Amino acid sequence: MDWKREAVNDLKRFQPQKDSLENIKARIQALKAQYGAIKCSMGDSTPVKGGASRIEDRLLDNIVERQRLTYTYRATERLVELVERGLSGLDERELRILELFYIRGAKGNVERLMEELDLEKTRLYELKDDALYKFTVREYGLPDY
Repeated sequence: MDWKREAVNDLKRFQPQKDSLENIKARIQALKAQYGAIKCSMGDSTPVKGGASRIEDRLLDNIVERQRLTYTYRATERLVELVERGLSGLDERELRILELFYIRGAKGNVERLMEELDLEKTRLYELKDDALYKFTVREYGLPDY
């Protein structure tokens, strides 16, 4: 496993994952409301030839989708918490460097950081590598040898 690649991927996925938490939560709420509406209409359906009715199928689909979204929410929430824990130990400069390199990466960010932090390119890249290492150790810990 390449720790640098994994750390970079964690940082690049951080904001989209964080944003998705609200969307997942809203989808679960919508499914709960839909479930109630489906249950209200259960009285007027009869299974044919021993099979499940369409309404029962819709109820089951709803339950399965809500459960899967709940698992997805918990896993995503945990990943976001891990990244936040890694970021919490960085100083402002380190956080800014990782933010512009990976979290909100865009063309021209290297030059922007060089100007903003009054650094030469090689020094900026050294600081980026140091910040990435520090982030990774805080996120995952460092095994004792």
